[in-house]
Amino acid sequence: MATFVLIHGAGSGAWVWHKVAPRLESQGHTVISPDLPGHGRNPQPIAEVTLARYADSVCDILQAQSEPVVLVGHSLGGAVISQAAEAYPDKIQTLVYLAGYLLRNGESPLSISQTDNESLMAGTTVFSEDQLSATCRPEALQELGYADCSAEDMALVRSLITPQAVAPLTTPVQVTAERMGRVPKVYILCTQDKVIGPTTQRRMAEAGGCDRLLTLDTSHNPYLSAPQAVAACLLSVL
Repeated sequence: MATFVLIHGAGSGAWVWHKVAPRLESQGHTVISPDLPGHGRNPQPIAEVTLARYADSVCDILQAQSEPVVLVGHSLGGAVISQAAEAYPDKIQTLVYLAGYLLRNGESPLSISQTDNESLMAGTTVFSEDQLSATCRPEALQELGYADCSAEDMALVRSLITPQAVAPLTTPVQVTAERMGRVPKVYILCTQDKVIGPTTQRRMAEAGGCDRLLTLDTSHNPYLSAPQAVAACLLSVL
């Protein structure tokens, strides 16, 4: 049986996996889905939330495992798992990017987003007065990332989504072919994504040397709208 470590994306928390995790556990697998620093039940001041702190928190989980894990990163979580893989490549069986930022050395999520003509992020993002955090305009939230989600799902999202620290979005990843580059990779592309456009996702998957490219006909957050399909994709990497 495998251990899946599920890393959430911007402004969210471990709660996003509440439909996917039971589907993996029902097959006998172990699921670990932490709140990254500054998210959910892991509060941190916005000014102290960094990509390095995110990655360190994942590395702590990796170090505690006796066998290599399947490490899954959604959206911004993709950058996090890449940075963790650079530190502990031998602790990871497979890296899985779910509509995630699979970045080359020196790239940041923001640098990729700025060249993504299919993304609606630029027109829907509002920054805090101190420029340390960002949120999505409430009226644009569903169109941006949750177009295929139910009213019940949207009520949950609106009650739990939080401002996202800007620093992890602007920090370039530092990865090498010798370490992160040698870990097997799978990319799950979301064809209706308006956060990270499908063209950009495909380009990252190709440039990142993914062994497999899977597709879901969903918006950016399929763990809510298509959890069975997400679970099936994750199980298929074993």
